[in-house]
Amino acid sequence: MNHAIDYRHAPAAPPASPAAGRALYLSERDFMGAALPKPIEKVLPAAVMAPQDGPIDFSAELGLPYPATLPALLAGTHAVGPGDSVPVGEAAGGVIVLILEGTGEFRAAGETVTVAAGDILAVPGSIGASAHGGDGLRFYYVDDSPMARYMGWQVQPTPRIAFTHWPAALLAAKLEETRAQGITASGVFLAHRGIEHEKLATPNLFAHLNRLAPGAANTVHGHAAAAITYVIEGNDASYSLLGETLRDGAIVDPLRVDWQPGQVSLTPPNLWHGHFNDGRTDILTLVVQLSGVYYNDRTMNFRFAG
Repeated sequence: MNHAIDYRHAPAAPPASPAAGRALYLSERDFMGAALPKPIEKVLPAAVMAPQDGPIDFSAELGLPYPATLPALLAGTHAVGPGDSVPVGEAAGGVIVLILEGTGEFRAAGETVTVAAGDILAVPGSIGASAHGGDGLRFYYVDDSPMARYMGWQVQPTPRIAFTHWPAALLAAKLEETRAQGITASGVFLAHRGIEHEKLATPNLFAHLNRLAPGAANTVHGHAAAAITYVIEGNDASYSLLGETLRDGAIVDPLRVDWQPGQVSLTPPNLWHGHFNDGRTDILTLVVQLSGVYYNDRTMNFRFAG
């Protein structure tokens, strides 16, 4: 293919314009000398308790001008009184919702869903969706609004992200099915029919209702996508181990994070970690990862220590 580019004999610069006035020309020294953000594990706690009502906002620690729990994800809770409502998924591409207690309604895309404790939903973002209080409604959410705000996107969801409801009764039945199959360290992967082959809850968000039976573990592994985990059921011998390096398949000098119900754990990208249940009862968590973009780009880099 021919072209006419010749920087050695470039013509004189055109008259000044607003677009040209915005241009910066950086040398390698400028670029390589820029201060890089510190790794997540250096600036954020490994776990916090979910608030009664409000976001888990680490924007100050992350140096971001908008609410964020991790650089590309925002988690938090909403308490919605009878007759009250709150918007859901403003500025986001999608939202994963776990009903913590009470009853109410979610409205999106011309549909209304009645919800109760244990239900999980995927809600398209940026379409005016809302939650309406019935009897003591409180819910936990994870959305990708920080990613959209960072990119400067105005989101317009397509049918690839659909208003989807996984009722608690059907989730419970599926968990029992996995138990009957002898599966001790997995649970229910949440997907919808619009992107069934991708096995994701939204094009961007992976969601897994994860059960660990007594004595089971999600063995040490790592992945490029950061994760936010809400502990639904825990015991006094359930925990995670996290660390940067391995020796003989084990994490060297790991940080131990003990689990308790209502806790939100933050798993940084590419950090080795494992989850363990040394107790006598099941533990149950909801894991949400910003996985879709990594799977589509073939850069998830999911790997195991063994």
